[in-house]
Formats: sequence, C-alpha cells, structure tokens
Amino acid sequence: MKPFFAQIERDLLIAWQNRQDLGVMLVFFVIIIALFPLAIGANATVLDPLGVPVIWIAALLAILAGFDRLFAQDVRDGWLDQIALSKLDLGWYALAKAISHWLTAGLPLLIMTPLMAMMLNIPPQQWPPLLIALLIGSMGLTLLGVIGAALAEGARRGTALMALLILPLAVPLLIFGTLASQNERGIISPHLMLLGAVFVLLLALAPLVAASALEIGETETGL
Repeated sequence: MKPFFAQIERDLLIAWQNRQDLGVMLVFFVIIIALFPLAIGANATVLDPLGVPVIWIAALLAILAGFDRLFAQDVRDGWLDQIALSKLDLGWYALAKAISHWLTAGLPLLIMTPLMAMMLNIPPQQWPPLLIALLIGSMGLTLLGVIGAALAEGARRGTALMALLILPLAVPLLIFGTLASQNERGIISPHLMLLGAVFVLLLALAPLVAASALEIGETETGL
C-alpha cells in the first residue's frame, strides 16, 4: 500500500503548488450560488425551496471543473508510463487520484457549504442532513469524474466529451442527494441510503473502469 499513499501524497503536493486553482474553484462555487438569487429575485417564497438544489448544482459544476486535467499532466510527464511499469495497479492509481482530488476540491466545498447555506437562508437544523448528503455525494461525483477523465483522456475535445459522459450519470446522485438534504426527520433517510448505495457502487466500479480506459489509452499510445 506504500505506493498508493505515495501517489496521494504526490498529488496533494502538486495541488498545493497549484493552490491558485483551488481558489478559482471556490470562487466559481460561490459565484454560481450568488447568481441564482440575482436571477430569481429576493422573494423568499421562491428562493427558499431552491436553496439546497442550488448548492448541489454548484457543487457538481465546481467539483467536475478540474477533471479535464486530472490525468493530463501524468501522461505528459510520462508518470503514467512509470505507474504502468510499477507495482501500483492502475485501479489503485485511479482511486488515489480520486482521493487526492476530493481532498483538494470536495472537502473545501464541504467546508464552505454552511456559509453558502446561510446566504441562501437554509435553516440551521437542515445543515446536518445537507452536509452528510453532500459528503457522500461529493465523493460519488469525484468517482464519476475519474471515470470521465479516464475515458476522455487523449480525446481531441476531452472536456466536452467528459461533460457528455458524466452529467447524465450524475443525475441519480443529484436527485437522491437533494432529497436526502431536505429531510426534516433527521439525518438518516431512505434517500440517503440510496445515495450511499450509489456511492458504494461507484467505489467498486470507478477504479476498474478508469484502469481499463487508461490501459487502453496506453496501449494505443504505444502503438
């Protein structure tokens, strides 16, 4: 497992060196949320029911914004070739990329969410289910992003292709996450369980799919 944690450490170090990208992502997250009240108006009867969906849509767009470059630098630097020759399986490599990306993208958004909830006038008693659902959902979105980035790696219009691949698959996460976040009877709900089930499914499938896509890409590059 040492190469696995070394990969995470390497990605976190690279993310720290490019920490301005994190700032841009957080600003993007805030701007998306801030634009909705400006567009809809300050009418509380209209705005209040849309608070949670707005946060989820903003989180989806912000988390997926940086995935078009997830594997690009490793491919360009030849690091992916070294991984293919090392003891670290490509599936574990993809999972390490997902963990490091969530730590540098999903976690900061999660920390920012209470401030955004205050701005959208979401009641404090609704914050716990929102944060728990967003925690699980953001990890699921990250795994989806890894799949899309691996499949789109090397494509001429990789960003557009990744969006076409990922956004339809993200619909169940958005639906279950939004409904789980609006639960008024506590944190645990059937929708949260469904959200967790989708996350577990993605956790099992995403490394395998990403590894297969990267392996095919490496084979075609070698040819």
